[in-house]
Amino acid sequence: MTLRRMALVATGLAVGVGAALAALFAFADGESPVAAETTTTSTVAPPVWWESPAEIQLGPAVLVIQGLTVEDGDAVLSFAIHDLSPVPPGRLRDPDDLIDVLLQRLADEAAVAPELWTLITAEGEIPGTTSGPRARTARFPLPGGVLPEVVGLRLDRYWMRVPYSYPVALPSGAVVPLDQGYSVAISRVIEQTDSRIVQVDLVTPGGFATPADPGAPMLAVTGEGWSFTSGRTSTGLQLVHDATPLPDPIYLLARSAYWVPFDRPIEIGAEVLANG
Repeated sequence: MTLRRMALVATGLAVGVGAALAALFAFADGESPVAAETTTTSTVAPPVWWESPAEIQLGPAVLVIQGLTVEDGDAVLSFAIHDLSPVPPGRLRDPDDLIDVLLQRLADEAAVAPELWTLITAEGEIPGTTSGPRARTARFPLPGGVLPEVVGLRLDRYWMRVPYSYPVALPSGAVVPLDQGYSVAISRVIEQTDSRIVQVDLVTPGGFATPADPGAPMLAVTGEGWSFTSGRTSTGLQLVHDATPLPDPIYLLARSAYWVPFDRPIEIGAEVLANG
């Protein structure tokens, strides 16, 4: 019985080794066992946009091209700017020892302003401009008043608003610089029976993003004795102080959003104009 079991075991080992060797030689000849079929699923994320599939991101805002038309011999590009984080109009809210000043930021004023453009046509490039930070068109003077075939568009310069705030000491008889091209000075003190009016002139620079711009510095006066401010006037700020001695220097808080230019050309395909 023992001999028979040993013979069966030996026979089994021989068969097993033979099968293993056969599989090994078959694999060496380039044949491999058929693997079990598996199913894989690949997912593609859908495109995501804020306002339009053809939008162009400019820092904290997006630019959406709305169309290109011909008007009075000019090609007129219409566009919209949408803040990704809108800032509603409101007031500068300061501590109790400050006099607040109207912020005057318009609801439709975005944080980014395109200025210089190039319309690329089959006959050459045509430069164009946007008139100011709140304008939503760019004009391209057309040679002969005829628009050639448009093959593309380029935004050559845009501006971005950068907020800031800092204290200012304003001595009498001095002109104090606030920012590039901005300065402030006491222009007149008007004595009254129980108070005095202090007129502070604010000089602003010229250029694309500065004339009559709400981004020009907003000023708030600090310290004792100030009872009223008229806010921004045609030349600056008008303050009212009580009968106590007028401080010298006068301390102000300047707060604004300074326009910074970006000369970083952005190419825009003709298909965006067609879909506008």
